[in-house]
Amino acid sequence: MPVLRVLILLTALLAGSATAWGQSVTRPTFVALEEVQVMMEEERFTEALEKLEALAEEISDVPYDFALTNQYLAHVSIMLDDAARAQAALQAALSMEDLPADLRQNMNLFYGTVLLSNEEYELALEALEEWYALAELPQPSQIFSLAFANYHNDNLPRAEEMLDKAIGMVNTPQESWYQLLYRVLFDQRKYERAEDVLKIMIERSPNNISHWRMLASHYLQLEDSAEGLAAMMNAHFAELIQSETDLKQIVSLWGYVDAPERGARLMEQWIEEERIEPDAEALKQLGNLWLMSRERSNAISVLTEAAAIAPDGKTYELLGGIYFEEEDWPAAYASYQSALREGELDEPAQVSLLAGISAYRAGLNDEAREALEIAAENEDLKDQAESVLNNLR
Repeated sequence: MPVLRVLILLTALLAGSATAWGQSVTRPTFVALEEVQVMMEEERFTEALEKLEALAEEISDVPYDFALTNQYLAHVSIMLDDAARAQAALQAALSMEDLPADLRQNMNLFYGTVLLSNEEYELALEALEEWYALAELPQPSQIFSLAFANYHNDNLPRAEEMLDKAIGMVNTPQESWYQLLYRVLFDQRKYERAEDVLKIMIERSPNNISHWRMLASHYLQLEDSAEGLAAMMNAHFAELIQSETDLKQIVSLWGYVDAPERGARLMEQWIEEERIEPDAEALKQLGNLWLMSRERSNAISVLTEAAAIAPDGKTYELLGGIYFEEEDWPAAYASYQSALREGELDEPAQVSLLAGISAYRAGLNDEAREALEIAAENEDLKDQAESVLNNLR
């Protein structure tokens, strides 16, 4: 919490002491709190904390003074970044009986806010709802805190109600308010209105790439890859896309909308422009796009390069499958053997079977026999493996 904001709050309390406190607060407590005010203005927060703790112990049998002192103690604790101490102070203050309604109301607001920062959402909701029930002129930011507490307690309709109220009270709502409203609406499956909120966010800040990412993610969660791609391409055409992750998502989405060749060519372009690093992962992604495009020669070239950079069993297995379909039996066998050597395969016995069949068709009988005998040890593959082995006997 900014220092200026805390000082304003404390100054307001002291300024209203003559009328608001009346004869409820004792003179010694008043004088002590004025001294604390000076300490805070001079940013002597540790000293102020010590004085307040001593004062609270002295006046523990005077409910009003004790509550007010703990309210100050909570403010000082916040300035010392000790939210747990602030929570304890406010809890002690609110335990006092017969406090003035306005003081209890203000402390409930403060207590609820502190509880939110400590992620104690159930207690925060209780305190904030009690505050709101009596609040005559709640501020939009305070109403947002109540919405936030309701959201984290899965009271989504109430959270939506409070967010609509807060947003409707100001000309330029905060970004975080719209973000929470979007999540509240999406979680309630109010997808059309959630989409409208995202479009408002984009209209307010069209150059904010995070908004376009949110819009794309919205469509992708609804399994609408085409609209997700459209959102990211709009950001690309607006020259907002800079990160490699975003570029890779775009090329991947072209594959999901049945246009993998477009994705592959874009990726090649961005690799050439040095916008995507041609590491093994990127090359495997490119290779898969070429494979989806049925451009097998391109896929082989790229996947071979990826395997050379970072040898990987699954990449060699994929290469083996391409060569197998091309009936390039020596290359298929070599790739499958490399896959088995590198390991970390989902079904190594199946790869051994394919390696054996490839070797057999390549005329590599000894190699075929060795691979097929390994595959035959698997009950599910035994019949297939032995069928080929019989041809070698």
